[in-house]
Amino acid sequence: MFSFGFSNHPCGSPCLFIRIVVILTVSFSVALSEDLKPKRKSVFPQIPKDKEDVNVESESQDDPLDSNMKDENQESTDESQHDSTANDFPGSQSIPSTNDENTMKSIHSPPDEHEDSEQSVAQRLYDEAMSILETENHKTSADKTALELLNEASRQGHTKAREQVAMLTLLGGYTADPFKSAYSAFEELSNEGNPRGQFGLGFLYASGLHVNASIPHALIYLTFSALGGDNFADMALGYRYWTGVGVEEDCEAALTHYHRVAQVVFKEVSERSESGGPTLLGPMVRRARLLDEIDAMGSLDGGDLTISEDLFQYYQFMAYKKNVSAMVGLGQLYYYGRHGVEMNHEKAFYYFNLAAESGSAIAMAYLGEMYMVGSTAVPADSTKALKYLRKSAEENNPIGQTGLALAYLYGRAGLPVKPVIAMELFLKAADQGWPEAQLHLGRLFLGNGTHGIKTDYKSALKYFTMASQQGNVMAFYHLAEMHAKGTGVLRSCSTAAELFKNVAERGRWSKMFMSAYSAFRNRRYHEAFITYQLLAELGYEVAQKKATGIPNNEIHKRAFTQWQRSATQGSTSSRVKLGDYYYYGLGTDVSYQKAIQHYRIASDLHHNAQAMFNLGYMHEQGLGLKRDLYLAKRFYDMAAEASIDARVAVYLALIRLSFYFVMEFFGESSFFQYLGSIFGSRSFTDEHEVDSVTDSTETPTISSHPSGHLISTMDWDFYAIPFLTGLLLLFFFYIRHRRV
Repeated sequence: MFSFGFSNHPCGSPCLFIRIVVILTVSFSVALSEDLKPKRKSVFPQIPKDKEDVNVESESQDDPLDSNMKDENQESTDESQHDSTANDFPGSQSIPSTNDENTMKSIHSPPDEHEDSEQSVAQRLYDEAMSILETENHKTSADKTALELLNEASRQGHTKAREQVAMLTLLGGYTADPFKSAYSAFEELSNEGNPRGQFGLGFLYASGLHVNASIPHALIYLTFSALGGDNFADMALGYRYWTGVGVEEDCEAALTHYHRVAQVVFKEVSERSESGGPTLLGPMVRRARLLDEIDAMGSLDGGDLTISEDLFQYYQFMAYKKNVSAMVGLGQLYYYGRHGVEMNHEKAFYYFNLAAESGSAIAMAYLGEMYMVGSTAVPADSTKALKYLRKSAEENNPIGQTGLALAYLYGRAGLPVKPVIAMELFLKAADQGWPEAQLHLGRLFLGNGTHGIKTDYKSALKYFTMASQQGNVMAFYHLAEMHAKGTGVLRSCSTAAELFKNVAERGRWSKMFMSAYSAFRNRRYHEAFITYQLLAELGYEVAQKKATGIPNNEIHKRAFTQWQRSATQGSTSSRVKLGDYYYYGLGTDVSYQKAIQHYRIASDLHHNAQAMFNLGYMHEQGLGLKRDLYLAKRFYDMAAEASIDARVAVYLALIRLSFYFVMEFFGESSFFQYLGSIFGSRSFTDEHEVDSVTDSTETPTISSHPSGHLISTMDWDFYAIPFLTGLLLLFFFYIRHRRV
C-alpha cells in the first residue's frame, strides 16, 4: 500500500507539544475571525532570541513532527498549496491571516476603488521587479533596482513583495546588518502566519545567523512552514529526515516532504510536455551539480558551468562564417538557457533557422518543436511544425522522430491519432538514445492499456531508467512513483525518497547556483555564502561543499558541519575533507582515529587516491596506527595506481620511505644503538616498546609520537629530501653534459 504519512513514528513528547500548539492556534484564529477584532495577533509561538547556544554538530535527535498531525484531507490540501507556490522564485505563496485587518475588510466590506487601484499598482511594481531579477542574472545594480520596486510594493501591502524583500535583504546584504534586518522582516511575516517568513526564521535558527543556533526552534518553524505549503521548508525537512540531521532518521517522513516538492516540479514540466515541448530543460529543472565538474577540472571556482566570453564570441564568429555546428550550438544555448546564457527563444529561432537553411536535421527538429509549442517569439504554426518535423524525421533524426511521434500520439497539428505509428517512431528515436522517446515509451507501457498499448511494467522500468540516466526529470518522477507504490518492483522507500529528492533539486530554484557563483566571482562573499548556505540547508550536497569555501569568521566550524552532511550523501571528496578536519583539528578536536576511519571509507569504498596516500603517511609516521613501513609502501603504491596525478607525490614519499628503511636496517646494529646512547639520542628503540598510539593534540611530527623502530628528535626527511633532490639534479646535469 502506498503511504506518504508519518506512520507509527515514535517522536514522543515533542509531538504532543506541537499537537497542542496546532489545536490552540486553530481555535484562537477561529475565535478572532468570529469577533472581527481589528487587532493583529500572532498565530505562531513567539520564541525569544536570547536562548542558550545549541551546538550544530550535536544536533538534537528529537522528532518534532507528530504522526497524527495530518488528517485524510492533508494530501490534497498540501498539493493545492504547493501548486500555488511553484511559480515564485525564490518565494512561496503566503497564507493570509484571518486576524489581519486588511484581510477582514476585504472579506466583509464592499470593494473600494482606491484599494483596487493600490493593489494593481503594487502588483505592477512586483511584476516589474521580478522581471528584472529573472532577466538580469542577479547583477548588483539590477538587484538594487528590483529591491526599490519591491519596497514600494511592500509599503502598499503586497505580501509576495514583502517575502522577496526579506529574501533579498538576507542574500544581498544591502543593509548595515543584513541578518538583523532579515530576521525582523521574517518575524513580521511569520507573526501573520506566512510560510516563507516561518522558513526564513527556521533557516536563521538552523544556521546560527543573528540568533544562537537552535535546532529545536528551527524544526518548529520549518514544520509550520511546510504545513503552510512552502517548498523550501519541505526540502529542508525532507533532507533532515532522509539523513537524520537533527532528527531521528525517518524515510517515510522524508518521502512525504520530497514527494510534495517533486509534484510541483513534475507539474511544471508536464504542462510543457503536453503542449509538445521537451522535458529535458535548462536551469529550471537541471540539477546543478558543481563539484563533479570541479573535481574533474581540479578547480574550486565552478567556472566550468559557465561558458567563457572568449569561447562564446568564437561560436558567434564561427556561426557568422556559416558553420552549422556553431549555429546549432548557439541555438541550443539560447533555447535551453544553459551555461550562463540567458534563455532567449528569439535568438534561438534565428540560429536554428540559419542552420536549417544549411540542411541541419537537428535545427529542423528544433524549429518544428518551436512552431508546435508556440511562444511570444515564435507564434504557433501547425503547418510549418509538421513540415520541419517530417523533414527531420526523414533524415533519421531522433528529435524530429520524437516530435512527429507525439503529434501522431495526441492528434496534434491536424494529424489523426495513430498510436502504432507513434510507437514505431518512438522506438527508432529511443534506439538512438534520445531520452524524450525513452520517456514516452515508458509512459505508454505504464499507461494501463491506454492508446491500445498493453501494460508492461518491466519495459516501462527499462525505458524510464534509460531516460533518467540522461537527466530526464519526468523519468525520475515516474521511477520514484513506481518504487514508492511498488508498481512492477518491490516497494523501496529509500529509493523512492532519493529519486523524489533528485526531482525536487531540479526545480527552478536551482538557478540560485548561478547567482551564487556569479557573486563569488565578483567578490560579493556575503551573497555567495548565504546563498550556498541556504541551498545547503535544502539538502543540496553540492552547496554543502561550496559553502565551506567562502571566507567567514567561523568558517571551520560551519565547514565541518557541511562536510559532514555532504559526506553522508556519498561524496568522496567530502569524506576525505572530513578526515583532514579531524587530522588537523579544524572545527573540532584532533582525532587521528576518526581521521583514519574516514580515510578508510574513502579508500575502501571509493578508491580515493588522496585517502590512500594519507593512510600510507599515517602508517609511515605512526600517527594513530602502529608504525609499519611495509603497509605504508602498500598504500602509497595503491594511491599511484588509483590516480596518475598522485604518482609524483608517491615517488617522493617512496624516496623518504627508502631512507627510513636504511635507517632501520642500521638501527638494528648494537653499534649504532651504542652510539645513540653516547650522544643521548632517542633515535633507536626496541620495536616492541610501543604497541599502540593514542590520539594527541600536538602537531604531527616524528618526534612527538612514539613510532616503533625509529623515534628521532631530528626531522631526517627534512634533510634527506633536499639531499636526494640535489643528487638527482647533479645526475641530470651530468647526463646532459655528456650528451652535449
